[in-house]
Amino acid sequence: MEDRLAQARTLYRRQCLLPLALLCHLACWTAPLVAQPSLPQFSSWDSYLYFGRGTTIRGEVEGNSNPLPGYQVKLYVSYAGSHYGGRVADTTETDDQGRFTLHYRTPLGPAPHLKPLLFLVAEQGPRMLASAIGSPRHHGQRYIVNERTTVATAIAFAQFIHERNIRGNRYGMLNAVHMTANMADPHTGNASDILLKEPNGSDTSTYRTFNSLSNVVAGCVASAANCLALFDATTPIGGAAPHTVLQALANVARYPAYPNYPVLTDDPLFLLSLASPVFQPALLKRPTNWLLFIKFTGGFYSQQDNTNLMNGPGNIAFDRRGYAWILDNYVPKAPDEVACTGQRLLKFTPWGQRYPGSPYFGGGLSGAGFGITLDPRGHIWVGNFGFESPQCADGTIPPDPRKKIPATHNSVSLFHPSGAPLSPFSGFTRGHISWPQGTVSDRHGNIWVANCGSDSITIIPHGNPALAHNILLPGGGTEPDSDSPLLKPFALAVDPLGRAWVTGNKAQQIYILSPDDSVETVDSSAVSVSWPMGISGDSQGNMWVSSSDAINIPCMDPLDPQGGGNPSIIFYPANGDTPQQFANVGGLTIPWGSAIDGNDSLWVFNFGSRPLEDVDDDYEWPNTGLSHFCGVGQCPPGKTLGDAISPDTGYTSDALDRVTGGGVDPSGNLWLLNNWRKDGPLFYDINPGSNSFVIIPGAAAPVKTPLIGPPRTFAKGQFGSD
Repeated sequence: MEDRLAQARTLYRRQCLLPLALLCHLACWTAPLVAQPSLPQFSSWDSYLYFGRGTTIRGEVEGNSNPLPGYQVKLYVSYAGSHYGGRVADTTETDDQGRFTLHYRTPLGPAPHLKPLLFLVAEQGPRMLASAIGSPRHHGQRYIVNERTTVATAIAFAQFIHERNIRGNRYGMLNAVHMTANMADPHTGNASDILLKEPNGSDTSTYRTFNSLSNVVAGCVASAANCLALFDATTPIGGAAPHTVLQALANVARYPAYPNYPVLTDDPLFLLSLASPVFQPALLKRPTNWLLFIKFTGGFYSQQDNTNLMNGPGNIAFDRRGYAWILDNYVPKAPDEVACTGQRLLKFTPWGQRYPGSPYFGGGLSGAGFGITLDPRGHIWVGNFGFESPQCADGTIPPDPRKKIPATHNSVSLFHPSGAPLSPFSGFTRGHISWPQGTVSDRHGNIWVANCGSDSITIIPHGNPALAHNILLPGGGTEPDSDSPLLKPFALAVDPLGRAWVTGNKAQQIYILSPDDSVETVDSSAVSVSWPMGISGDSQGNMWVSSSDAINIPCMDPLDPQGGGNPSIIFYPANGDTPQQFANVGGLTIPWGSAIDGNDSLWVFNFGSRPLEDVDDDYEWPNTGLSHFCGVGQCPPGKTLGDAISPDTGYTSDALDRVTGGGVDPSGNLWLLNNWRKDGPLFYDINPGSNSFVIIPGAAAPVKTPLIGPPRTFAKGQFGSD
């Protein structure tokens, strides 16, 4: 076996790894490289060099809970990280019991380091069922291909499906296989435990939404006319109609809302879900959107108590493979128990599972708030704001320095990618760090820290704490009768020139700090900046600011909600032109953090809804929404800069609480952090934190991670290196 493998590799090197790459592809890729859009056909593998033992793949194709005979089944192979279209490795037809057997040997792909991913696709006329099976490890594994596996595959790979081609960046594709399994088990065809159990299951509408989408596919299996209706229902305005069920379902993730909510007849997808309602429980009324909000707590539980993994996740940073690092405000406690400062740094797989060894402790962690970043070396920096119940600070809870009781508010922490702390127990304190919030790296490894408590910015040049220094913002200081800061710098974003843009929450101003330590107050006279929070830059250096009109950040002072009622986003052009403001659109309620996706469109995370005080225990909190806006990239037809893509309701979900931070990963998944419970403001003096985050698979255009400076996309032809 080893000799045959060595011979195959030697032959491959001789034939393909030649300096003349073009000749290599002409010699070794005799089949068409990419299926033409007008002829969406799979290509054959007849001319490929194979290695290894053959693998047999068996399974059944089912629809409407019955076997489906006479379906053509193809084993489709795509290389994660290759921009070439996939190929068909084998084809067969299901027998009278819906069974099939396929044979497969691993071909040597376009590059030795690219990993093949396998997909099963079953078709009969316009009907199509599919399942992503990844890279089978065992001979003779069995699979079920049905409506649920089809929905799971289409949603997880939504950003990579191009009719009959599935291709995309390396880590995004590899991670999407696992995300598919978060929704449906490819071996049984059943819904996954992630959807069936807490914190999803009956606790949220996500499982019901998944079943309704599965029922849409079941209707297509039952009647070809329903497939054509699905293609029509998922045709983007001004765009091309899908020709396959996979593309239609991928369009659901990309264009998830219909107009005129809650009118039933204006949501054709909901009507199609009623045609063959095999999977239950399902939605009984149309949703505001068809995104899948999958909730994670670190286990199969919802209840909040001291055994939880997290309490108050505030912000997130991804490494180059899409693994997520999340900071934490408080120590886990029940909602009615006093929660002191959090001392955990959390790591999760790209599909939401707790990473082995996580959480990580030490390094000075102390109630981190909004500040977390990866530097160019892959190290993790965290700003230690010092969140805690006031009872932990005033001596009501006995002091315990080992547990940071009371909390410290004067440091940043540094962790190795392995999770080992590189900073001491006190953290790095040089540079007059004070109640730090936003913490970001630029592409030179300089770390920028927004000091909410001292109206200043700390710069750590090239990540060297010994060189840290402090820059005061103009007009900074404290209130005459208190320690409350006047400006409260909160969030930062770095532009292509290496300048850090900063939101002044209480100053209601925007600042620019240059690498030479100069400070500029941005002219915002043409707009109304009101209690600004998050800021995100696009690929061209334009900046988007979340103007909350509601949040006066508690920073050396108590929670002090503002009136609200006029939430907005503000666009600051990179060329210095007049900023533009867009208010009360797209479902904005209390805009906090935001993220730019690979299309340069803006996603805004809402900190729930008002009111933030004076509410009794019987108040019914509305569902929190996610807002999406057109940026400087390609917009939907008829829309332009600042126009809302999300409906007036926002993309709402009962899986969301009060969201502060979030981000886009290489698969195009949106991660949203439930920082506080909906009733959290009423428990500010005790424990307002929530214990979960939410992943929305396939919703956004993928972004290269880690996010250091402006966002980067995956250019065609460059997948293999990422």
